[in-house]
Amino acid sequence: MATGNGAYRLDEATRRLLPLAARGAWDDVQRDTAARLARDVADWNTFCDVATRSLGVCLSYRLFLTLPESVVPAQVLGRMQQASRMFAMYSLQIEAGQLDFMADCLAPLGVRHAFFKGAALAHRYHAVPAARPCRDVDVLVDPDMAFDILRHACSLGYVPVQGIGTSERELAAWLKRETVYGVRAPNGVLVEIHQSLDHGDGRLDVGRLLSRAEGIDFRGRTLPVLHTSDLFVYMCMHHTRHFWSHLHWYADLDAIIGHPLFDLAEVRGFAGDVGLSSTVEACLQLNGYARTGDWPGTLSLDRGAGEALLARSIECLEGGPEHEVELRAERLSADRAFAWQSTHGERVVLFANRIRHRIRKQSLRAWNFLARHARAVLQASATK
Repeated sequence: MATGNGAYRLDEATRRLLPLAARGAWDDVQRDTAARLARDVADWNTFCDVATRSLGVCLSYRLFLTLPESVVPAQVLGRMQQASRMFAMYSLQIEAGQLDFMADCLAPLGVRHAFFKGAALAHRYHAVPAARPCRDVDVLVDPDMAFDILRHACSLGYVPVQGIGTSERELAAWLKRETVYGVRAPNGVLVEIHQSLDHGDGRLDVGRLLSRAEGIDFRGRTLPVLHTSDLFVYMCMHHTRHFWSHLHWYADLDAIIGHPLFDLAEVRGFAGDVGLSSTVEACLQLNGYARTGDWPGTLSLDRGAGEALLARSIECLEGGPEHEVELRAERLSADRAFAWQSTHGERVVLFANRIRHRIRKQSLRAWNFLARHARAVLQASATK
């Protein structure tokens, strides 16, 4: 049921069915659980709205076709089919944009790079890549080459999406402020160029990630991608940072865990090396909840890390992107959203850094206000 401002109040069956249906396949037990939950869904329009907004509708549609007739109303399946076709068509544009960017902007410069998330992930780990929708292209690049890539891309007609100019001075200033640079390709696809996969905590070393990158066959081309364990640990960090607010992330989690390339011991070893063990373990627990649809009737942020992730995720499914943005203000840092992701000593440092950042931001706003006021006074004096 819609509550206004893009928020929904989900009934219990919908809450449980949305994550359960966000995967590539069901076993018999999962299918029976899904059928039982589907019969109790109170508002299918709300289910479709949330599944579409959270990029889970394609996955749900394919799985719902395996349920007995009449469990999911025909008009609901029709609506989901239309949305799935729309996402599938856009995913093809994404794939073309990805190959174009590699051929036109990376290969000529000899840039070390690796694609991750999106179409690259779908083609490597999902049995049916088309069911895993994509919104943009994400590529990790050698930080030393970021400026050259941006300059070259802009010369070919790629346009920065944040209103950034394309002069060398403006591009250089952009690189100093951010670690991710979104550019719109000539075919309209958004390409996000990353020179780091964390936002200041320094957990993931770019040189190591790129040195371990592997090649996959992608539409007849060799596409560099992250090593499976590296990708999995990054995913756990990134999606937790965003409170697991998207359903296709659940599908990625399940697909990679079930893939022959997945090595849990290696994942845990890497997570321990970079201080993300608690994050990875919480995500493994989250996958257990999602793939069974079985969890406590009332979720708590305090009973366990996996349950805390699920609680925040359900909040974001209900509240939408606006609620996820509101929750970011509570994070310890841009990379860690929960206290259990850090040691006590780290929490003290992160809290101090957050306060320092706020003070610096407030001081900058005050300085900008004074500078604007001074310019206005000078301009007024010059016209007298």
